[in-house]
Formats: sequence, structure tokens, C-alpha cells
Amino acid sequence: MVGRVITPETAQAWRCYLATCKSLSHSIGKELQQVLENDLVAARQTDRSLGSQDLSRLLTMARMMSVSYGETSLSLEHWQMVLELERLRKERLK
Repeated sequence: MVGRVITPETAQAWRCYLATCKSLSHSIGKELQQVLENDLVAARQTDRSLGSQDLSRLLTMARMMSVSYGETSLSLEHWQMVLELERLRKERLK
């Protein structure tokens, strides 16, 4: 969005959307909990600077990704999408 101006109306619409997503029921199945735990441990071993805020952000992104697709439970596909988005974000920051 380089060069684009976000209007107050657009910003308000995004706030409403995110608030709605945040309020929806969501869960992570037991089998996927282990995958998330393993991925987070591996990420922490790769990058010791990762803190609790970073891990919390990933979980929040996973929740938002999932409910954006109308799901009430996180899927492996959406978790992998979040990890890829995070990788791309970090790449842009370099």
C-alpha cells in the first residue's frame, strides 16, 4: 500500500472487521496444538530474540486467518499461511 492514503472510513471499517473477527468463537484442535508447539519451539531455537509478544502475534494472526475464512477451528493450511506471511514480513524488514 505504498503511496495510498487510508481514509478514516476505511480505517473504521477495518477496525469493525477485526473486532468482529476477534469476538468469534475459535479453537485449536489437540493434534494441531502439538504442531504449533513444535513450530514455535523450532522458531525460537532459530531466532533466540523471539519473545512472548512475537509468539502471541503468531497465534493472533492464526486466529484471524482462520475466522477470516469462516472457520471456527485452526487448520494446518492456515497455520502454514501465517508462518509464510511472517517469513515474508521479516524478509521485508531486512
